[in-house]
Amino acid sequence: MLYFFVFKMIQFFKMFQRISILIWLFLLVFVVSDYNAVAQNNSKNQQQFDRAFQLYKMQDYESAIAEIEKLLKKNPDYSDAILLLSDIYRETGLTEKEIETLEKALENTQNDLIFYRLGRSYYSVGNYEKAVVNLNKYLQTSGITEARKKEIDKIITNCRFAIKAVQNPVDFHPERLPESINTVNDEYWPSVSLDGSKLVFTRLTKPVFGIAQEDFFISEFDSAGWETAKPMVEINTSDNEGAQALSADGRLLFFTACNRVDGYGSCDIYYSVYNGKSWSKPGNCGNVINSSNWDGQPSISSDNRFLYFSSGRPGGKGKKDIWRAELFEMSSNGVLKWAKPENLGEKINTEGDEISPFIHPNNKTFYFASDFHTGMGQLDLFQAGIGTDGSFTEPVNLGFPINTFANEQGLNIFSDGKTAYFASQRVPGFGMDIFTFQLPEELHTEPVTYIKAKITDAETGAVIRAEVDLFNLNDKEKHRLERADENGEVLICLPLGATYAFNVSEPGYLFYSQSFQLSDEKKWESPFLVEIKLDPIKTGAEMNLYNIYFETDSFRILPSSTPELDKLFTLLKNNPSLEVEIQGHTDNSGTSGHNLVLSENRARSVADYLILKGIQAQRLKFKGFGETLPVASNDTEDGKMLNRRTTVKITKK
Repeated sequence: MLYFFVFKMIQFFKMFQRISILIWLFLLVFVVSDYNAVAQNNSKNQQQFDRAFQLYKMQDYESAIAEIEKLLKKNPDYSDAILLLSDIYRETGLTEKEIETLEKALENTQNDLIFYRLGRSYYSVGNYEKAVVNLNKYLQTSGITEARKKEIDKIITNCRFAIKAVQNPVDFHPERLPESINTVNDEYWPSVSLDGSKLVFTRLTKPVFGIAQEDFFISEFDSAGWETAKPMVEINTSDNEGAQALSADGRLLFFTACNRVDGYGSCDIYYSVYNGKSWSKPGNCGNVINSSNWDGQPSISSDNRFLYFSSGRPGGKGKKDIWRAELFEMSSNGVLKWAKPENLGEKINTEGDEISPFIHPNNKTFYFASDFHTGMGQLDLFQAGIGTDGSFTEPVNLGFPINTFANEQGLNIFSDGKTAYFASQRVPGFGMDIFTFQLPEELHTEPVTYIKAKITDAETGAVIRAEVDLFNLNDKEKHRLERADENGEVLICLPLGATYAFNVSEPGYLFYSQSFQLSDEKKWESPFLVEIKLDPIKTGAEMNLYNIYFETDSFRILPSSTPELDKLFTLLKNNPSLEVEIQGHTDNSGTSGHNLVLSENRARSVADYLILKGIQAQRLKFKGFGETLPVASNDTEDGKMLNRRTTVKITKK
């Protein structure tokens, strides 16, 4: 059974798998040390207690409870038995009975350890005030170790934070997704594509012959809402799959699987690639990502550049830390090549567990779960910003009631920066379900938009798996090179605050050029949905270039034009028989005479650039048309931008 730390799933794991021997040894050493401190001398009582303790070690809790209850009936102040009974209730998840047992014990014994146990138990169910009272009483006793004092101080700090958080709740109104997603089984760990068209999640089906099964399901969104989720048959196996992450473009799925023959540790990260029609056979991410320890719960940045994940590998700050690794190549046969993972550092990672990472598509906001950063108890959700230098801001707790005394994790934030998806057990009889909610306004993050394109032959309509270049003209390092899938489709995230040069090219065709200027935050509400029809190279064919930039009212070419000019140079170099006319166009700002001269000088500048790069001058002509051939209205800034263009016309092939 997988050891996924998804929400409150530990309750299921207790049902289907016995706790490991190592954990039990630890618990027994801890328990015996507490009991020995208050050992009692009555040999008959001790023998009965020993029998109960042996039954406890054998996990025969029912018999152990019966033995202890007989002992306490005769000796209600037998503190060893009281502590053992409370341990059994704690192990079996009966915290309220544990508290009841400990409270009753205070009437008959003055064992100071009971205050510690009570404080810890009240904290685990969110009764923070009583937790603080009992822990403070315990701190007044003698003989407390430094390690335990540190533990108690941490719990009290969390309790004080939680009391204040409960008094100042954040706005939180979760809505359950429909029955096409949620069933009587458990659904959790939602992953949503950039455009909101796909939802992938993990479903825990009911046990067959006592063995539970975790598989992936996918649903697509249309005008009628979420369709009935279907199993991802290419990826699901007779083993368990879970804790997945869908890339922003919906073409990569990373997930966690445990104890597989090709694994490197207890749990490893795997991946599958979608080609537009089906998912590939899953592959192990390799021994750069995976270690001999636990590795899981991946999240991929929207540019498919960085994989974030949780790992118990050596070299971290605590138990499980969050790491990230750069994906620098995906070979033609789908093999991924990674740079060495780097630890996210002490602002994110602590001496506790940090798991469940999620990087927002804007690549500026990061979410994760931690059991050590100050919170409500157990695992809480946190948000941190990422600076341009890659450093993280101090994490912010998402607040109550998003976070509670129980485990919270597996959060997914949509591209709009405010819509969240998570799983919770809130409807009786339905187990874990997937919900959505709006983040409180103070937690909103910068939204992103995207371009979604379908590429075809302009004459035949045939699908073209063209190459797609996206240049961030504000940051030369952020260049993306993609290829359309088997449907000729591509989906690319466009974070705001930058200008992008977008090119689509394929041998035998003129290339497509577009410019996206996203300085306005409102642009995210209008994604770019385009049908790109590539023209075959032939005499008379034309293409408009929108990413050749000039200084204002000048024909001096700006450096940001280089990607587009080099694309044009490559086209001419690869087709040495072509002769072209380079045409300059302007909007209607200024006089028509001035614009005509300006446009011709700009066309000449483009020709000169190509000649300097090695294109023969006799293959190039240039001409200015000023404002005489607009392709859009000059009444808007967007229209004027379309009219300011360079056109390349094939004059001879």
